[in-house]
Amino acid sequence: MSRSFDIAVAGAGVMGLACALEEARRGRRVGVFDPAGTGSKASSAAAGILVTRDAHAFASPFREFYVRSIRRYPEWLAGISAASGMEIPLHRGGDHLIFDLDDPAAVLRLEAKQRQLERERASDFTVTDTLPGILEGHCRIRKAKAFHFPGEAYVQNRVLLEALNQACLKAGVAFLAEAPSSPWEHGAGTTRLRFAAEEWDAGQVLIAAGAWSVRLLESLGLDAPMVSVKGQLIRIRKFHGSDAMIHLNDDLYLVPRGDSLVVGATTEPGIWDEEFNEKGEAHIGSRLDRLLPEVSREPLERWAGLRPRTRDRLPWMGWIDPERGWALCTGHYKCGISMAPLAAESMSRLLHGEKTAVDLSPFNPWRRQGLTRTKA
Repeated sequence: MSRSFDIAVAGAGVMGLACALEEARRGRRVGVFDPAGTGSKASSAAAGILVTRDAHAFASPFREFYVRSIRRYPEWLAGISAASGMEIPLHRGGDHLIFDLDDPAAVLRLEAKQRQLERERASDFTVTDTLPGILEGHCRIRKAKAFHFPGEAYVQNRVLLEALNQACLKAGVAFLAEAPSSPWEHGAGTTRLRFAAEEWDAGQVLIAAGAWSVRLLESLGLDAPMVSVKGQLIRIRKFHGSDAMIHLNDDLYLVPRGDSLVVGATTEPGIWDEEFNEKGEAHIGSRLDRLLPEVSREPLERWAGLRPRTRDRLPWMGWIDPERGWALCTGHYKCGISMAPLAAESMSRLLHGEKTAVDLSPFNPWRRQGLTRTKA
């Protein structure tokens, strides 16, 4: 069986679905393929943190893109909710960022954070020398520096994934849980993708598949200097009644999810294994034992995901081959969910030959530390 699409999107995580929905809204025929199925990788493993730290000045294109994207979240979620028929709450519970002044490593992180806040001209926060009330009786830190950012937010990423999926389905997007079984073929203005059960002809192809993008790029004869960075997390029972996030020493976070807390996460470069293991147990457990010894660390759930990190830490957003209609949107590392609203809009404008609202040249896949062609 052969099917025709205006665009085929590789990847059914938040980024791929966001891009697919943007194209479907323009009236295009869209197909999404992902061998792991919808939302089964890093997008479902994340905590959904959307923090800007009230930034108003930016030292890098990445930081500016990230903050501008998060500021679009309320309108973006409203559109997805309307399209899917699902409510996607944006939790504005604020964030408590706490540093242990008796820990030399934490003091160094504190000093770096203070420099960042001054550099970015942040002002919507308060600083105290006491722990927030939600940690009283739970936290072992005796000498603290505590920042409170009242405007910070988070989203339930699994709800977001399901809503994006439903919105795409209602918009007519087709899904296939497979990877191409042979090299891509291009001719007469279309790309043929051969799968086990069917063939797709697509006018354009967008790779937005997170860490899996590397494998697809390699199949196209491209060397992609990107590594997967494994993150392991657990979910524990909630020990306080607040909707606020907690970041301890900028090294451990606790994000509410209903009557539980998502706790994480490890940072393990170069690992492709997605199983939760003893390293995740030790990493998270040791920090909970040291900082929150009175809190039960009995996990309600354990999981892991792979984040895509490029060599220079900037995402790849742009054309792979404009003549063939191949484009790339990946490498957002820990920020894919945060950057999805602006990335999806920007990529859609690029695909249609329109001027993007943000300069994408810093994220060109062919920049100095970007893609290269594999030597024969």
